[in-house]
Amino acid sequence: MAITFTAGLTPEFPDDSFGSAFDHLKLLSTELTDDTAFTNPLATVLAALVTQIDATNTLLDDDMAIANSESSTLQGYISGTLPTGWTAASYTSNDMSAVKVGIDQYVVRATASKANNTVFKNFLTQVDVDNFKLHNDLLSGLRESPPAGIIKPNLNGLMGLARGITDIENNFGVAFTNYLVLLFGTLFTGDDTIAAAKAHMDTTPIPTTYDSLNIVTRVNNNPMQDTPAGLEQLMGALSFTTYDSVVDTHQAAFQTHITNDMAQYDTIVAKLKQYVQAYSISGHIQDPYYRFMYTDVFGSVDVNAIITQFINGDIT
Repeated sequence: MAITFTAGLTPEFPDDSFGSAFDHLKLLSTELTDDTAFTNPLATVLAALVTQIDATNTLLDDDMAIANSESSTLQGYISGTLPTGWTAASYTSNDMSAVKVGIDQYVVRATASKANNTVFKNFLTQVDVDNFKLHNDLLSGLRESPPAGIIKPNLNGLMGLARGITDIENNFGVAFTNYLVLLFGTLFTGDDTIAAAKAHMDTTPIPTTYDSLNIVTRVNNNPMQDTPAGLEQLMGALSFTTYDSVVDTHQAAFQTHITNDMAQYDTIVAKLKQYVQAYSISGHIQDPYYRFMYTDVFGSVDVNAIITQFINGDIT
């Protein structure tokens, strides 16, 4: 049967303890409860970059829609009747097919460019994968922990690490290092990377649109003013190779932020582990029973030299 808690039974609190927490702690607790304690300093510029990626893909979609429509028109000519000017110039359905292939190949290139842009966008926005969004959200405190299977530090861990290593190094007489800038590097310099990517995405991947080529109009000219090979050359010149390559370069720059931050994290964790282990060894060597293991079993020559100096009172 269910257990009934004794009515009126409460803990015994110290006198005058009710509401005794510092005011700033109470206020901070409210902010954390409402998930309003942290903001992403890169949020505004990142949103603008993503918006521009979407706008660029819309341009590609619009141009591809026109190309696909004109490809269908040429297929109708191939399956039916060729334009008068076309046949008058002794061009055949095979020639028309070659021009249609040129249109279709343009669509393939434009589709690949859009997909490449989308990969970049996903790297900045997709949830629950190891990408820039996850890294940035963890650093900003907008996300408390990574998804299962991904090991990355969060804001609280990084702040604790920075505080711990800074205090210990001060006690060890090591010159001060600003570990906050090293551990949170993306938040300090990411806006420059975003601005560079935005500047590129602001440029159109199609400075010469397919629509502006007027392929169907040219095919319908009577008399013909173009050759099939000339039309194919016009479409072949519409390339996205350079544009896509630069997009990849910008995505790589975002990945570099992650790589650098994690490298700093790994280095500082290793350094902190070294200091903590020194404290552990210190506790052991002050007792002859435990010290024996270092002096007679596994301690290096250098460690034993330190122990000798400590025992002799040469060093503290």
